[in-house]
Amino acid sequence: MYNIKAAAKILDMPKVTIRSWETRYNAITPARTESGHRLYSDQNLEDLKWLKIQVQENGMKISEAVKQLHTSRKQFYHPDPSDSEGTPVEYAKQIEELYQAAVEIDIDRFNYLLDLKFSLFHHQTVFFSIIAPLMVRIGAEWESGQISVAHEHMITNIIQQRFNQFFRIFPVAPHLPKVLALTPSGEHHQLGLLLFSLFLRENGFHVVYTGPDTPLEGLAEMAAKQDFKLVCMSVMTPKSRPVAEQYIKELSEAIPGLQFLLGGQGINCDDEYINRYCIGYTLESWKEWLEEYKAALPS
Repeated sequence: MYNIKAAAKILDMPKVTIRSWETRYNAITPARTESGHRLYSDQNLEDLKWLKIQVQENGMKISEAVKQLHTSRKQFYHPDPSDSEGTPVEYAKQIEELYQAAVEIDIDRFNYLLDLKFSLFHHQTVFFSIIAPLMVRIGAEWESGQISVAHEHMITNIIQQRFNQFFRIFPVAPHLPKVLALTPSGEHHQLGLLLFSLFLRENGFHVVYTGPDTPLEGLAEMAAKQDFKLVCMSVMTPKSRPVAEQYIKELSEAIPGLQFLLGGQGINCDDEYINRYCIGYTLESWKEWLEEYKAALPS
């Protein structure tokens, strides 16, 4: 956390501007000390930096920039490529630019365009409204045979590197439980899991991401040694459901009290279990779960 003097120095912004954007335009909401002094988080600084770029470099009015920032918080991702809501119309141009660079295997341009998007838009907008629909499109073409496995893996690897970069930015809150994020053996769809893992990390959770097709062998021993309290698992196909159930069974037996958070089209939320939760696809549903989860944590 940073006081306003430190924040102003890091951002190279006058303190009066920071206060004005906060109080007049509700751009951010910093924490307060007991004596009432402002304390700015890394997320606050990132938001202010993004707003500064929009105003100074892109000529946007601060009111419009703040509106776009707040709108980006509400953008959501749905993994069904037939769902038109997964590809917001306002970002169709950005998605198409990246898609063409990906199809042509122009990696330098692809990375340049990613850099450009992150400089122009809030990172949540880029991940949810540009990268997510892009990867759904590429994944669909891979499954139909229009893009090779090697081609799809190359693009996926570049995107995952971007996720990893943001993983390192956000600080970890030591009082929050440690999280293991994975897809079970045979399950290769990881986009939703990456997005949710980033959401958790942005909210202070220490997330260890083992990724797609994680084998069960040795997993319980590793989870016990690392003292994980929550396992996030993505199950995108019904055929992966019994495999996921086996993971839950073995991990629960090895680590009493371990909880599971399940997402994806292959999960079954009909039955109620004390150690598992089903989560939806929207940012709002994630925030609702997070609020309930934090409220249930021991004080």
